[in-house]
Amino acid sequence: MSTESHAIQQAAAEFIRDRHLLGAFVNGLLRDAHAAEDVLQEVWVLLSAELEKGIRIENQAAWCRGVARNLIRRHWEKRQMARLVADSEALEAFMDRVEHCFSWADTQEHFATARLAALDECVASLPERSRRLLSLKYTQRAALERIADETGQSFEAVKKALIRLRAALLECVRRKLSQEEWNT
Repeated sequence: MSTESHAIQQAAAEFIRDRHLLGAFVNGLLRDAHAAEDVLQEVWVLLSAELEKGIRIENQAAWCRGVARNLIRRHWEKRQMARLVADSEALEAFMDRVEHCFSWADTQEHFATARLAALDECVASLPERSRRLLSLKYTQRAALERIADETGQSFEAVKKALIRLRAALLECVRRKLSQEEWNT
């Protein structure tokens, strides 16, 4: 598989994964399902054309929203929606605010994904006994009494072990995330 077709496949997967967010952005600004679908399709066509030219897009979600904004602006201008077109500053301010909200959501999603990846690594590095305690508590949702019975520990020992494990995992995740900041 060529690098170009791999890039297009990756972009397509990301576009499909994030389509609901872009759809919410477009629908919120257009409030017309058919027009919104047309915009989404045109965004994909323009994105794939850029990728076929070999242009690398760093933040695809933001790029797609920017293209969608331009298409939405063109939609309103074509329909000459009197109040919106007459006050294009209000429309721009509104679109800026909506864009800000979606950019913030992208950032939060990135941080959540990074935190989960770090947590997975931290849990994997724990001794088997600690992973078993976590599994009993959080995967099987066992009560502390049951965990104590299954592990042969006292209720208080299980409670303290889980408190220490959560604290250790929090510190491990913080360390990994701060390392990631330095490595990027």
